[in-house]
Amino acid sequence: MVTVGTRGARIVAGTLLGLGLALGACGGTPPAPGAAVAPSTSAPATPDPAVRQYCDTVTRVQAEQAAPGSGQNGLPASSDSARRQVADLVAVAPPEIAAEWRTVASLTDQALASLEGTGGDPSRIDTATLDRLQRDAGPAVARIQEVTQQRCGITFRPGG
Repeated sequence: MVTVGTRGARIVAGTLLGLGLALGACGGTPPAPGAAVAPSTSAPATPDPAVRQYCDTVTRVQAEQAAPGSGQNGLPASSDSARRQVADLVAVAPPEIAAEWRTVASLTDQALASLEGTGGDPSRIDTATLDRLQRDAGPAVARIQEVTQQRCGITFRPGG
């Protein structure tokens, strides 16, 4: 098993943040599991019942990403966890953002494959590829953020 270490774990997290997968609430500490996220002025007071499962999955993924030690179990485990989180969101995404989540899933796979190709060596990461993937993800991520805020009352923290 390849041990990523602190710097490598930050790169895994940075890769996912760059793809817009930082699902924590804006500012401060991400919410605890099951905790309510303060909605913005345009967000509903309660999640839309039609997308409750999606909203619950976003909240669960937030908690997993914010958990102490998240990303510290080596590159293979961290990559598997990230892929599972995105796949869980793809599976329950509302129809209006299902295609965007599939795009993010594909780009996440590409980013993680690029990272895995380094054998966990952060100095060998192809930053041009990761930058391209981040740019490609931008429109899908913006739409996901907009709909998630509107339907769930969850505001994403900025990536990067």
